[in-house]
Amino acid sequence: MSWNPNQGQDPNQPGQEGGYQQQPGYQQQGGYQPGGYQQQSGYQQGGYQQQGPYQQPYSTPSTAIPNPNGPTSMGMDANVAAGLSYLFSIVGGLIFYFGEKQNRFVRFHAMQSILFNAFWIVLFIVLFTVQSFLYATVILIPVRFVFTCLTILLPLALLAVWIVLMVYAFQGKYFKLPVLGDYAEKYAAPTM
Repeated sequence: MSWNPNQGQDPNQPGQEGGYQQQPGYQQQGGYQPGGYQQQSGYQQGGYQQQGPYQQPYSTPSTAIPNPNGPTSMGMDANVAAGLSYLFSIVGGLIFYFGEKQNRFVRFHAMQSILFNAFWIVLFIVLFTVQSFLYATVILIPVRFVFTCLTILLPLALLAVWIVLMVYAFQGKYFKLPVLGDYAEKYAAPTM
């Protein structure tokens, strides 16, 4: 004699599909699944629980997440290209500005990198020229002290700004400098 779990039950009746009955007072969580079992919310088939809002299903590759800054013509992520344009100073900015044809995010950060590093170089030339002029002439010692402090502290401040720009670019965020960012935004339009 064989045992049949569906014996005496009508599969067309609600709550009896697959031979299992829904218990009175029991509410389904996550929706009813064909085959007679309920899937609780927060669980996925395969036996693991989803941990965060960005976890992909089991068979989906992690590269299937679309880049929020759009595709690049250079074949790399937009945030990596933008961060590298700051990392390699003016040369990196030029490479990514002229190499990237379609992504506005990369072109903005590359142009801002070029302008920021050019500003940094011009500022150092002016500071060292003024400082050497002050030491060549007999001018008050407090004026020399102020320019010496500027020559020491300004590079540290610009280094901090450079690190912040690079971190924001690698994170895929816009960070626009007050004056230079306006010019970078103006020249960031994609070329086709």
